[in-house]
Amino acid sequence: MKQFEPARINNQYSLTLSQTGNVELHKTDIGVIGSMSYYYTRNDLPLFICRHEPTADLRTIHDVMVKLDVQMNEMIKCGCLTVGGKNVANSCL
Repeated sequence: MKQFEPARINNQYSLTLSQTGNVELHKTDIGVIGSMSYYYTRNDLPLFICRHEPTADLRTIHDVMVKLDVQMNEMIKCGCLTVGGKNVANSCL
């Protein structure tokens, strides 16, 4: 699978999208500190970010979500995304 740049919240926190449609929250020098299903609970993502990083502003949250949306769409196109054990590709290259 293509490696995507983490969606950075600030110099301590970033989000990465996994092949199973989960978003993992990473903290510098610690690693993964939380995860959630992006595919099913996208609307809760701002709350998820703010719970861990209360100082995150709307612009940052918007930018992070746009970046994750782009990555999600690329993963669906290339067949890299598997949700519930099923490949959710909408086309094959």
